Amino acid sequence: MLFFWCFLDIFVLSLHINGYTMKKAGFWHRVFDLYYDGFRSMTLGKVLWTVILIKLFIIFVVLKVFFFPDFLKENAREGEESDFVATELINRVEELKD
Repeated sequence: MLFFWCFLDIFVLSLHINGYTMKKAGFWHRVFDLYYDGFRSMTLGKVLWTVILIKLFIIFVVLKVFFFPDFLKENAREGEESDFVATELINRVEELKD
């Protein structure tokens, strides 16, 4: 993420050095400037965003790989996943009724 913001700084700086300026009245330019200036002037916020991104990486990548196996791949045949899910749902509903 830090690489992205450094690259973005260099890109925008190169546009201004080369004399290329965007129309200041555009909505998307104002939105971009708002976020760009906000993230550029952050000090503690960059550290917090880094912590958030590391946590998301751990949650969605590490935990998925080690703790959540692909149940359908292990129990259903290729191409019959929907039938397996339907059968399991029906069986579990019938178990709850009993």
